[in-house]
Amino acid sequence: MSEDENTGSWVTYEHPLNERLRTLLRLEFLMETARTAMERDAIIDSRMAVEAFIHTFNVLERGEVRSEVIKELDRLSTETGFMEAQGLWSAAQVQKETDECRRLLRRVGEPDAALGQELREDELLGLITQRFGVGAGTCNFDLPSYHRWLARPYSERSADMQRWFESFADLRAAVRFALRLQREAGTFTDEVATGGNWQSRTPYDSRVSQMLRLQAPLENGVIPEISGNRHLVTIRFLRQPDTRNRPVPAGEDVHFRLARCTL
Repeated sequence: MSEDENTGSWVTYEHPLNERLRTLLRLEFLMETARTAMERDAIIDSRMAVEAFIHTFNVLERGEVRSEVIKELDRLSTETGFMEAQGLWSAAQVQKETDECRRLLRRVGEPDAALGQELREDELLGLITQRFGVGAGTCNFDLPSYHRWLARPYSERSADMQRWFESFADLRAAVRFALRLQREAGTFTDEVATGGNWQSRTPYDSRVSQMLRLQAPLENGVIPEISGNRHLVTIRFLRQPDTRNRPVPAGEDVHFRLARCTL
């Protein structure tokens, strides 16, 4: 879900249709969580930022994230003309975005690219990571060094967090760029889920969607449950008035907005 767009009368949800987009969205979420938390001086916010850094490290350790980012940028560098064909960008913007995509592609491919190496080499983060899988494993009696770091003045903690944050600056720029292009490629259209259910098939000769963006009405409390792949998408709307009970089907027609991101 894109929290930046949860304003007004709509709640925006995002659903990736391939594993590469799932990874990019997870990285964006973690990086934004770290950025927001580290800007506040409370100890609990510093803890939140450190947790986001460690989760980021764990994502980077699984699979070939660098390779996947390079493949996505390489693919996008040849696809930007689609935006002009759809009337979404001018020729000048296509050229600008293509140049930026190629610049990021070259940068991410450099040996000294900032892709999170600092997270791997930091001793304190390493100690915290070892205890991370244990419930409440980062209490002060478990990790006195972490407890001491949290007791430092915010200016000192902030300097360390900024160093960790900048250690994946190139990765962050590439992820933000790729997801921004995907989002701009999807135009919202009005849809109706009859009886709370909606389904759509994409012909095999049509352009493949990479991600869905859905805006659900805020006032009626519906929750979209999205499933499917690039060729078939099913959306079922649920309600959960009380968190103690399971969500139940909405049952009635639901008006919503849907954008298919096909770049």
